[in-house]
Amino acid sequence: MRPLSPSRALGAEISQDPFDLLSPVLRSFSSHHPKDDTSPIEKAWEVAKSLHEGQFRASGEPYISHPLGVAQILADLGCEREVVTAGLLHDTVEDTGYSLEECRKEFPEAAPLVEGVTKLSSISWEISSAETIKKLILAMQQDVRVGVVKIADRLYNARTWRFMPPQKASRKAKETLDIYVHLADRLGMGKVKAELEELSFKYLDPKIYREVVQMVEAKAGSRDEYLRGMMKEIRISLKQCGIRARIAGRLKSHFSIYRKIVVLKKDFDRIYDIVGIRVIVGSTPDCYRALGVIHGRWQPVPGRMKDYIGAPKPNFYQSLHTTILGDNGQEIEIQIRTEEMHRQDEYGIAAHWRYKELGDFESPEWISRTANWVKDLQDPSEILPALKNDFISEEISTLTPKGKTIYLPEGACPVDFAYAVHTKIGDAAVGAKINGVPSSLSAKLKTGDCVEILTSTSPNHSPSPDWLSFVLTPKAKNKIKRSLSREKNLEDRGEGKKALFSQFLSYGRMLSYSSLLQASRRMGFGSLDALYAAVGAGKVPPAAVWKAALRSGAVGEGQDSKRYSLRVEGVEKGERIELAKCCKPVPGDPIAGFVTNSRGVRIHSLQCPDFIKLSEKSPDKVADAHWKGPSGDFEAEIEVLALDRRALLADLSLAIANACVNLSSSRQKVASNLVSAYFSFKVRNLAQLEQVTKSLEQVEGVIEVKRAGS
Repeated sequence: MRPLSPSRALGAEISQDPFDLLSPVLRSFSSHHPKDDTSPIEKAWEVAKSLHEGQFRASGEPYISHPLGVAQILADLGCEREVVTAGLLHDTVEDTGYSLEECRKEFPEAAPLVEGVTKLSSISWEISSAETIKKLILAMQQDVRVGVVKIADRLYNARTWRFMPPQKASRKAKETLDIYVHLADRLGMGKVKAELEELSFKYLDPKIYREVVQMVEAKAGSRDEYLRGMMKEIRISLKQCGIRARIAGRLKSHFSIYRKIVVLKKDFDRIYDIVGIRVIVGSTPDCYRALGVIHGRWQPVPGRMKDYIGAPKPNFYQSLHTTILGDNGQEIEIQIRTEEMHRQDEYGIAAHWRYKELGDFESPEWISRTANWVKDLQDPSEILPALKNDFISEEISTLTPKGKTIYLPEGACPVDFAYAVHTKIGDAAVGAKINGVPSSLSAKLKTGDCVEILTSTSPNHSPSPDWLSFVLTPKAKNKIKRSLSREKNLEDRGEGKKALFSQFLSYGRMLSYSSLLQASRRMGFGSLDALYAAVGAGKVPPAAVWKAALRSGAVGEGQDSKRYSLRVEGVEKGERIELAKCCKPVPGDPIAGFVTNSRGVRIHSLQCPDFIKLSEKSPDKVADAHWKGPSGDFEAEIEVLALDRRALLADLSLAIANACVNLSSSRQKVASNLVSAYFSFKVRNLAQLEQVTKSLEQVEGVIEVKRAGS
């Protein structure tokens, strides 16, 4: 909204002395900070004027007019000395030969702000540049004043859009409405927000803007007369009750009126509350007394009373809002506030620096909250839509059981609340209580709700994919997606390991961890887990990994075992090599080594169940191994399952002897007419062992013959 009698715009004062252009900036700054030294501002002016010498803007004006205008806007807002100084210097590092090192040396207080703004300006300010918006939010998390300087910079530039090609001006206007207007609103800079809205509307859709202006001006005479009459009546009513007040009429901005036409789908003639009255009183109690007087004199419109004094907006805005039916039955909005609240509405966050008696200022909570979820977003294309949605949402304040306030967008649910408290609470959520009453996780929260999140104690509990259909906050959506992605990744990694293991078994050879690690790097993966996940997701065929591993070769010198005539790749010399007793491999079996913590390397058959479990749990301990040829006798054990009968054991022993091997030992178990017989003997290789197996299979009553432990 703007006053009926327009006041001076921020940064609009022009020096009457062409040789002293800085005087309005110094005058405005000193009016807010009378005891502060202005010499750094004067020094920055001389540096900026010298560095921008010979540079011109699209309007034909000397370039120095831009930083001077930005500094004057910041001074009018009541900003601190270093902020005004940064306004003068904000383009020097980007557009001249001036370095950040020089700036830090000459202006140590302002240099961090100049650096923050320069980092933002180094990227083209396109609406599609989500990374730029991300950098702005993260820079504001470090120092919110970076955002204030950028908004002042945008306001000055918006006033010169008339010198741009229409298409470019329209694009800048859309960017401003999408981002800068909402930033200004979140920072409570009502005066800046209103002007940015008006200028953006004017250049985004000039035709509709002119139509709205004409409609408003057509009724200006009767409207202004009516408004002045209402202001007089309110002043008299308040005075009679002993309330001193300053009363001003105001007209809602053309953009605000246009938005009502679009959103409410009403004709202009049916929109009555395009004018309003601002009542400024001396104290907070007087605000409520004035409200009572006004409601006692005129009929309030039901549902239009809002108390932003008792429950301030997150941008620190405070005021009482009400809509009444005036003397002719026309709706008129009234805002009631103190002078301090009025300054907060006009200047927002800058009011905290302007009036230092308010104490140390803390950055708004929403900046850190927004920066945290923006930082975590993996897909840059999600940043801008999520940010716009976050900005335009009205905020509600909810409470934890311990009384901590949690701000959420209107329409948020308990899952949004849970993730706002802590990611672990969100991931473990199974239910909620709202004001002590059990509620669903999809219930809509409202201001004042006390929310208790019920959590699961199971370590395997994870968010439900269904939550994505009703959560509202970007943080909750992002955390749920990441958790589900981690689960999918773990599942893919497990499937990938199995697929690779199956492929290696088909080739009769197990590759070492070192070979697989080199293969993953050759294929562009940062880790083996990433390779396993890609295989499990079907993005990489196991055969391709095999080929890459063979091309990479094994790492380590490797070691030969003369005792068993085999070689183990990728282990240090001197490692003890033994055959595993669980599977007792023999030459001809596909084998692999497993490096134990204290007993050297154990050689397993690739089909060994124990080895399969060990390799899945600790793939980094698997070593490639292969036979070099038969050497000596190897202990083997056969398990025979047969129907019990007389002379069965004698027939089985004879079958082993017929295969030309010497029986070392045997044992039997009988259960339900079935015999499980185990025979140990020495063989030279896998071929001889297969002869024993075939001989045993010919014995009457034999059901199955297999390697023990397989």
